[in-house]
Amino acid sequence: MTSKRPPKKQTLSSRGAQKLGERERATGLDPEDPAARWLQENDGQPPPATPKAATKSKALHRWRQQQQRKKN
Repeated sequence: MTSKRPPKKQTLSSRGAQKLGERERATGLDPEDPAARWLQENDGQPPPATPKAATKSKALHRWRQQQQRKKN
């Protein structure tokens, strides 16, 4: 008889940990849980990420301007 081993649990990547934290924050906290209250008071929300489009358009515009200057 052969026994199958259960698959090993993969280690959590930093992106996976971020997503897990977001999911846990989205589910809400139990107001009766002292640890949850402490987290709510001391663990602030992370700052929102800046959109890539804003910096990309500036960088793209500057790059195009430089290319135009090189041609002339």
